[in-house]
Amino acid sequence: MLINIVLGFIFPWISGVYLYKRARVLFYTVVPITALFSVTGNQLGVQLGLWLLIPDGKISLINTIFIDFGYNPIIAAWFIFFLYMKQISRWIMYSLFMVILNGLEVFALSIDKIIYDHGWNIPYSVMAYGIGLILIDWYFFKFKKAVTSFSNLS
Repeated sequence: MLINIVLGFIFPWISGVYLYKRARVLFYTVVPITALFSVTGNQLGVQLGLWLLIPDGKISLINTIFIDFGYNPIIAAWFIFFLYMKQISRWIMYSLFMVILNGLEVFALSIDKIIYDHGWNIPYSVMAYGIGLILIDWYFFKFKKAVTSFSNLS
């Protein structure tokens, strides 16, 4: 469990503190919605028996909580930071983050920190991460548009 805490929560939040100093808005917008998506998706996957995170505790929420509130939200915040704040090409960012996310997934599989079951596999993970990135991108785009519309009201 210690490795899950360190790699899934502490290390991501160390980079998150660095990012917070540069783009606080992401911690009020992207991080909470990504945590919500992550908890929902991971709990659905665990409850349906599609994957299992090791070590497996009695309370399934505990198994994924460090990833749900650490790794996934911070990765999403970095994604939006590079996409919107640094204005790096959308294709480059999607490609880079798909490689990072799925590379880390393959690594976790190879060291037995994740076990797939009931037909779940890497191509499904690729699709799931792709959908997640699209949803976060869409959400932040809509957020920016709403803020701009709101500021034009004055």
